[in-house]
Amino acid sequence: MSFDKYGQQRDWDTLQALLEENDTFIFSTHLQPDADGAGSELGLARFLKSRGKTVHILNPSPLRVNLEFLPETGEIEVYNASLHAELIKTSDVLIAFDIGHYDRLMDLGQDVVSKSIIKVSIDHHPGDKTQFDHRFDFPTASSTGVLIYDLLEGMDDTALDRMEIAHPIYAAMMSDTGNFRFNNTDPETLMAAARLVASGVKPYELYVYLYEDLNTPGRLQVLQKLLSEIQYDCDGRLAWSVIDFEEILKTGANPDDMNSLSDFIRSIKGVEIGVSVTKMPGQSADISMRSKGHIPVNKVATAFGGGGHAFAAGCRIDKPLTEAALDIVESCRKTIAAWDANA
Repeated sequence: MSFDKYGQQRDWDTLQALLEENDTFIFSTHLQPDADGAGSELGLARFLKSRGKTVHILNPSPLRVNLEFLPETGEIEVYNASLHAELIKTSDVLIAFDIGHYDRLMDLGQDVVSKSIIKVSIDHHPGDKTQFDHRFDFPTASSTGVLIYDLLEGMDDTALDRMEIAHPIYAAMMSDTGNFRFNNTDPETLMAAARLVASGVKPYELYVYLYEDLNTPGRLQVLQKLLSEIQYDCDGRLAWSVIDFEEILKTGANPDDMNSLSDFIRSIKGVEIGVSVTKMPGQSADISMRSKGHIPVNKVATAFGGGGHAFAAGCRIDKPLTEAALDIVESCRKTIAAWDANA
């Protein structure tokens, strides 16, 4: 049993027993996997495989280009109902990492909900996960990666000295703390990161993969459009951009170039809430919100069927792009007004 910075107990006994007593596992994370979800599932998968277990990682969608360095070839697959039906039938345990809400498992979640496979959530997000048999959800944790670190430290401390395990777990923690800059960066995470660096993880190498390699020529075209059309409200405390991918496709941009735009908007001086409203062909409007750390935005996301952390949240709105933007911006205005009224 371990304790987080708030003194909350993390009792891993039931999960450790599930990992030890079963042999075949399916791992997954949320749609559009980030480094926290992917790094967490890879770290635990590699540990279990070293114990002779069978683990298949089936994610709802491919990794972003800047995360392709994490898995070995064939180590992560995109879930396909027809290809993987037999695998689900013969596996013992499904573990979902970092999903926030059960629906973010997409088709895989729908296909296993009535199956006898044991369903487990490991997460640091609040959200509806009543469909799971076991939930190891600790919202005070900085990341799902630090939870996997904590779990493995209790199961086999020496596993964290192995680079194939240390590498993805460090990437997970690094990603969800914004390279150890965000408010969720706590002593537990920093001490875990120090241990992994001592094991051989190279922080700058991972920083280049996760952050600097984002700036492709296509992404610069996206940012150019963002900067030319960004809008402000609430005396500059609220800023947002609206980008339809079809409008910039001809510039050579790809879908990965649309990621992390709200982080960029939040970095503007004076902005307290940054919002990106984007749309891919044939999909709903995708809303990403980031707060500087004072005004929570997760309730805004929840009101539209999404979720996330207090200062990093998102949702999807099934409306035309302009209407979706109007809805989310109005909700953010009200959130700022309510915060001011109660300050």
